[in-house]
Amino acid sequence: MMKKEKQKLIIPFIGLKPGLHRFEFEIDSTFFEQFDYSIIKEGDFKIKVDFEKKKNLFNLNFKIKGKITASCDRCVEPLTLKVKGEESLIVKFGETTFNETDEIKVISPAEYELDLTNDIYQYAHLLMPTKVTHEKKKDCNPEIIEQLYKLTTKQESKKVDPRWAALSKLKDKSE
Repeated sequence: MMKKEKQKLIIPFIGLKPGLHRFEFEIDSTFFEQFDYSIIKEGDFKIKVDFEKKKNLFNLNFKIKGKITASCDRCVEPLTLKVKGEESLIVKFGETTFNETDEIKVISPAEYELDLTNDIYQYAHLLMPTKVTHEKKKDCNPEIIEQLYKLTTKQESKKVDPRWAALSKLKDKSE
């Protein structure tokens, strides 16, 4: 999944006292370059993590805010999207045989730090809208919009392929 390790987002929890701690991370385009097939090519994010250390588990609450530069799905021009969101994660100690979910992560009792690199990568992608377009159609490239209009409003040809004409005669006979 990862190409090469450039930027890791790690919380060294071994020396922390039980209770609430806050960590802040900043990531940019170089963070996303380390992953194969990343949808996000250009982006800047600030992540605040409220890390609550308990005896047998950790509660993490993420507040993610940032900008993503993407191509408009309508006109293919670049646009900047402002995104923000919140996620939660529970980290437990245990064996890796436990089936993890999106909200629960299991780490070995021998671990001394928590790597959040993959989690934050996934959270950033979840902030992407399913359809990336300019808010207003008038902000799109007018030349592309004109070409799309021409392609979608072409008059249907009155000329019918003779093979289909023969089939429609059979249909008419069966009625």
